[in-house]
Amino acid sequence: MRVRSIVAIPVTGEGLDDALSSAADAVLLTLADDSRSTSTLRQEATAALARIGEAGKAGMVLVNHPRTKLLRDDLDAVLSPLVRAIMLAHVVEPQDVRDATVLLREFELARGIEPGETRIFPMIDTARGLLRAPEIAQAAPRVGGLVFASQAYSADVGARHEQRGSRMSYARGAIVAASRAVDQLPLVVADTLELLHLAQYGFAGAILPDCRGAAAANAAFAPTTATRERAQRHAQLFDAARGEGAWVARSGAEVVDAHGARKARQVLAEE
Repeated sequence: MRVRSIVAIPVTGEGLDDALSSAADAVLLTLADDSRSTSTLRQEATAALARIGEAGKAGMVLVNHPRTKLLRDDLDAVLSPLVRAIMLAHVVEPQDVRDATVLLREFELARGIEPGETRIFPMIDTARGLLRAPEIAQAAPRVGGLVFASQAYSADVGARHEQRGSRMSYARGAIVAASRAVDQLPLVVADTLELLHLAQYGFAGAILPDCRGAAAANAAFAPTTATRERAQRHAQLFDAARGEGAWVARSGAEVVDAHGARKARQVLAEE
């Protein structure tokens, strides 16, 4: 599943037509909203997911935190093969992910979905979550990557929010490192103004409030020609080394191990 551009829209479907006709890789609906009744949100999300699936887009749903006691009913209402991934709000410890994983597996088995097929993207929006980011990323095999919600994080640590500049550099880097270390795709909640800047941190994609930024996000987060050439070289060198019985390959002063080869193939799999 590609996640360069994820357009977040209300579950009411407002903006859905534009999102489906845009270049966005995925469409995100949110159930974590206390301004409307949960039953209404779930019904509307189910209807919207059907249209997203028909359009060939990846459907994603931002669900409620397990401790709200709403998550089970969220998944019961919306989980189907049309839901490629869930985003889990306000994750602060690995157990949050494990709790969601237990429920996902239960509903996957009941509905004929391959266990583990539905990915989880934990959202990191607090200092507590950031400090445990590596553990959260490895809490379950189905974790697809971490999501950095910079505005909420800024409020949590008492900083002034910014997308560009040095204040969030440590947090951004920590999210990217925790995800990339285990071959996951780090995401960031962003507007359309600083996509290239955020891509340079190593993020794989952005959650956007407006589908008009989808094409720009796709371009910003696409591997560069130099990156693809390096990945191709590393994959070929590693395969050759393994054919000769070695466990690592050399590329100039770099060492290419199995992890590096997997990352190279991940790059080559992206269009």
